[in-house]
Amino acid sequence: MLNGKYGWHMDGANGAPTAVPPDIAEVWPVELVLNPHGFLKAAQLPGANPKAVWRWELGEMGRDGPEVQPEITRIVAINWGKYRIDATVNKENMLQRLHTWVPDPVLGDMNYEHEFTNASYIDVGNGIKFPTGWHSHQGWDDNTNSQSITAGHNAFGGTMKDVKPNVCPDAVAVPDSVRNATFPVRVETTKLADGVFLLGGATHNSVAIEFNNYITVFEAPLNEDRSLAVIEEVRKLIPNKPIRFVINTNQHFDHAGGLRTYAHIGATIITQFRNFDFYNHDFINYAPRTLKPDMVSLWPPTEFAEGYNYETVRENYVLSDGTRNLNLYYVNPLQKVEGMLMAYLPKERLLLEADLVDTNEALPATLSRDQQSFANAVRLLKLDPARIVPVHGKPIPWSDFSKIAGNKSN
Repeated sequence: MLNGKYGWHMDGANGAPTAVPPDIAEVWPVELVLNPHGFLKAAQLPGANPKAVWRWELGEMGRDGPEVQPEITRIVAINWGKYRIDATVNKENMLQRLHTWVPDPVLGDMNYEHEFTNASYIDVGNGIKFPTGWHSHQGWDDNTNSQSITAGHNAFGGTMKDVKPNVCPDAVAVPDSVRNATFPVRVETTKLADGVFLLGGATHNSVAIEFNNYITVFEAPLNEDRSLAVIEEVRKLIPNKPIRFVINTNQHFDHAGGLRTYAHIGATIITQFRNFDFYNHDFINYAPRTLKPDMVSLWPPTEFAEGYNYETVRENYVLSDGTRNLNLYYVNPLQKVEGMLMAYLPKERLLLEADLVDTNEALPATLSRDQQSFANAVRLLKLDPARIVPVHGKPIPWSDFSKIAGNKSN
């Protein structure tokens, strides 16, 4: 639900309103314009300043089928606050694509578009047509990787059986709990061992590990705000040492969203080797970020072009100062991702992992396939952990997990 700058959702008709963070609520009004009628109304508003160009378009194989004859299409662009939104109008004068950019911690100014087919438009009354077929894409739809490494994400889509015009009542009042909601970035620290600290207080944890003359941080999730808060806490806990390495477990955006901040302060990113091309080309780069500038886009470091920014891991990797070892291992095969890194401190018997065991939820009666791969890796590597330290949730004894590992996996 949306009213002005406030956004919230309710689970069920009688559910309590749950406020969404301001950066998400800011994007929701854009959706009001990313449909044919919303765009046409917005184009008539003061300040929209519509501009039109034309082009010959061959069409898109996935949307239009095989095309051999280009047709003239018109692109109409309007202003909507700080966003610029454009519509592709085909030869039948139907809107077939609506496109803009929205801010994203990983991709920066991220391509965001909805597409419709002529055949999916139906009459909803009085000759007014609305599409029932819908495809939404986030990131560039580059299946050949000619411009970007990622092919983006098919966010949602499908065919609706029917569409009914809304009866629009008065504006929905903003609940007090939503109006007064705050979203502080908190870091709650738990000492796991000498020089090892769990940095929680959010949906995702990080772990700081002290070495003789540097610090390593395990996982840089979410976004720059989270990374800055964690970095400041690490500097208080372990003063006068640089954060030399940051370990990235996997390429999912919620786990990688804070990496640019660490790269900016000079940390080397340790990640699985398959992530390198995507990170180096699409993610941690010099591309301008106009919608929500971050530290890298405002003050780009020269090291990105000439320095030592990555250590890539195929199977295993070791960080050591001669006293403390931190062993990294690649866990696969997995269903959630192709594979991900886990870390093990043998002296402290701490096993650090992401997305394999989420202790915010009750442990299952039998292991999932990914959890079985995790258990197999620990067994084959002959590790002897005392505790699992998850990115999601609180540490638990390894024995709580291992006693399930003998059961048949799902």
